[in-house]
Amino acid sequence: MNLHDLTLIFSAFVSEILGTLSGFGSSTFFVPIALQIESFKLVLALTAILHCFGNFFKIFLFRRDFLWAYFYKMAIPSVVLTGLGALMTATFSADLMTQILGAFLILFSTYSLFFKKRALLLPQWLVIFLSALSGFLTGFIGTGGALRGLALSALQLPKNSFVALSSSIDIGGDFLRAFIYLKNGFMDWSQWFYLPLLAIAAFAGASVGKKILSRINQTQFDKIVSVFVLLSGIAVFF
Repeated sequence: MNLHDLTLIFSAFVSEILGTLSGFGSSTFFVPIALQIESFKLVLALTAILHCFGNFFKIFLFRRDFLWAYFYKMAIPSVVLTGLGALMTATFSADLMTQILGAFLILFSTYSLFFKKRALLLPQWLVIFLSALSGFLTGFIGTGGALRGLALSALQLPKNSFVALSSSIDIGGDFLRAFIYLKNGFMDWSQWFYLPLLAIAAFAGASVGKKILSRINQTQFDKIVSVFVLLSGIAVFF
C-alpha cells in the first residue's frame, strides 16, 4: 500500500466524520477529494462501498433514535431512483457528470450559507420527492445526500434521528449502485484490499462523528461544512 492508497483511506475516514456530523453522508466530501487523485468511475465504486459500510455502522450507532414512520415512505422511491441513476452512468461522459456534481455542490452550499436560517415549510409529498431525487443523484453522480439533508431538515428532526433516518434511506440504494458499478467494471478486483480498509475507515469515522456530534454547536459546524462543500464544488466544477 502506497501514499496514494493511504490518502484515499484517510480521506474516507475524514469524510465519514464530516458526513456523520452534517447528516449529508460521506460522499458529499469524499467524492470531490478523491476525484483529485483517481478516475471518476473508480471513485463512484469506492464511494458506494464506503457508503454501504458507513450507513450500516451509523444505523447501528444511532439505532435508538430511528423513526420507522418516515422510513417506509422515503426508502423505496430513493432506492429505485438510485438504481436508475447508477445505470445511466454508463451512458454519459465523466466530464459532464463531474460538472453536474460541482454545480450541485455550489448551489447547495450557497443555500446553506446564506438562506438556511429561513424555515423550510415543505409538504410531505415534496420531502419524499426530494429524497427520491437525491437517490437519483447519488446513483448518477456519486453524491446526493446534501439534497436529502435539505429535504429532511424540513421535518425538523433531532440530530440523532436525522442521521439514523438519512442513513437508513440511503443504504438500500448504496448496495444496489455498488452492484451496478462493479458489474460495469468501474473497479478492478485487484484493488480488493480497499474493502476492509474502507470498512475500518467507515466505522472509525462514524464513531468519532457521533462523539463530536454530542458535544458541538451544530449550527456553527453547519457553516464550516457549507464552506468546505462550496470550495469542493468550485474545485470540481472548474
